[in-house]
Amino acid sequence: MSSRHEPSRWVPVVSGVLGTLFVCAVVWACGASSEVSVEADPDGGGGTSGRNPPPPPPPTDAAVFDSATPDGDTDGGPTPNGATAPNLKVAFIGDTGSGADFKSVLQLIVREKADFVMIQGDLTYGFSLTPAADWFTAVDNEINKAQPGSTAAVTIPFFVSKGNHDISWGGLGDGLGQGLKARLVTWGVPAGNGDPTKKNYSLVYKGLKMVMVDETETNPTRADYVNSQLQNDTQIWKICSWHKNMRASNVGPKNDEMGWAIYENCRNQGAIVAQGHSHTYSRSKTLIKDSDQTVDTACADPFAPCVGPGKHFFFDSSIGGEDTRSLEASVAAAPYWASTYTGSFGALFITFNVDGNPKKAEGYFKTVGDVVVDPPAGSGKTTFTITKTP
Repeated sequence: MSSRHEPSRWVPVVSGVLGTLFVCAVVWACGASSEVSVEADPDGGGGTSGRNPPPPPPPTDAAVFDSATPDGDTDGGPTPNGATAPNLKVAFIGDTGSGADFKSVLQLIVREKADFVMIQGDLTYGFSLTPAADWFTAVDNEINKAQPGSTAAVTIPFFVSKGNHDISWGGLGDGLGQGLKARLVTWGVPAGNGDPTKKNYSLVYKGLKMVMVDETETNPTRADYVNSQLQNDTQIWKICSWHKNMRASNVGPKNDEMGWAIYENCRNQGAIVAQGHSHTYSRSKTLIKDSDQTVDTACADPFAPCVGPGKHFFFDSSIGGEDTRSLEASVAAAPYWASTYTGSFGALFITFNVDGNPKKAEGYFKTVGDVVVDPPAGSGKTTFTITKTP
């Protein structure tokens, strides 16, 4: 990762048939005296050999994440120990459009070797007759080699929350929601609850719990939805993802639109909040109450946030390619911010389960010019470190 910095304004599945085949040698009955092991034939059939049975192959159903896989390649869902895949790097962007600047951000994501992308809405702008097709062409040709016809060299899955500009989300056959749903199938990752066409949906991918909600109110409410998806969840790391903001949760021009209840529900469940909409970048310190931005005095270091039941941070990483906006100085100067920035397009990267510690994560925001702006140059750091507690 580059060590260059720019000045920063910081005031700071395939849901398949289970693949395990059990063969039992029957002599009068299935007894312990029958020492038979099972291994896969080269053609995929079953066979027997030897007297010491090897362990059965791991399940392929995405509802059972094989957390014991050393390389963490299993794509599926909930993990037995709640951990993500080791060194799982996720890119966060929003307000992308489908033009050249968005493609530059995607190229950055490839260079940084992200495992997948979370996008906080506003994919499509302007007056194209085929906005969804335009956006999918742009993203597929940069990071989705798995899509037929793609010119990409890699496949980096992407998971999206709906934005207010995404009016083609529900288009029949070729809308954004349907397109995203189809790509989940291509990547072997079914939604854990609902699907993208329903706007509120959740899933676990490589051990990371993600809950996406619509940019307008729903029934049940969005706050109730995230609570229902998180309250019994056992994953160590959880992300709440949506497009819009509150006036105090962004440093751009956006006013109160989400309501604080959903933030508080995510905080109470120990989930990080990812936002878009403002066309700026900001990250809060550790908060123990969102509605009045109360900073946790026991974990106040802007570059060492804590996440756990009752505490988290929120961020807005929405300079993904459409345009950038100026900072609202009076908001950006508030003491609860860890870092704020506007200027070049870029992405926030967070790597979970680092240094062999499932409860440790590291993050940084980098521009398309390969310049790190969070942490800013003056901090003397290249990443901020997140600790999951307890």
